Amino acid sequence: MELSLILHRMAQIMVAIIGNPLVYLPLIGAWFITELYFIINCDEAHGHTYVMSTGIVLIFTACMISPLAVKNISWYPVELRTFVVVAMFLYGLFLVFFGILKLFPDFLAEFFGDPGHALVPSMMGILYIEHNIAFDRLTFAIIVTPVLILSVIKIFKRLSYRFFAPGEEE
Repeated sequence: MELSLILHRMAQIMVAIIGNPLVYLPLIGAWFITELYFIINCDEAHGHTYVMSTGIVLIFTACMISPLAVKNISWYPVELRTFVVVAMFLYGLFLVFFGILKLFPDFLAEFFGDPGHALVPSMMGILYIEHNIAFDRLTFAIIVTPVLILSVIKIFKRLSYRFFAPGEEE
């Protein structure tokens, strides 16, 4: 993949974020603050509450972008915009339902409760529907890179805490 294509897509995403900060900054800010919380408090797991809150974010994001998805088109189920909204909404409902009823085992709640599970599909959906930025692997890679970086930091912090927990001598 060409560097110019990557830089062009990054510029498109940055212009979208700067052009509509009331949509993107709360989403990015909530993700970043929650990730920092789990990095600092590495002894705490995400749990079922975070699974539910991730689902709620996805439901509200789907509701927010649904009028944009059908602005000049009908609700044709094969249309990618319609599919993105419906899939995001159903995934959110799935997470809320499983979070409330605590149907996930703890290790899956840890995975699905990660705040990146709300940020990545929400950003992909909003960028595609509101700004017509391609819904492809490149956009996904650009959005998921900071999520993965903070997730790796969180994992290393958690592992180091487990091996060198406060109060324990080596």
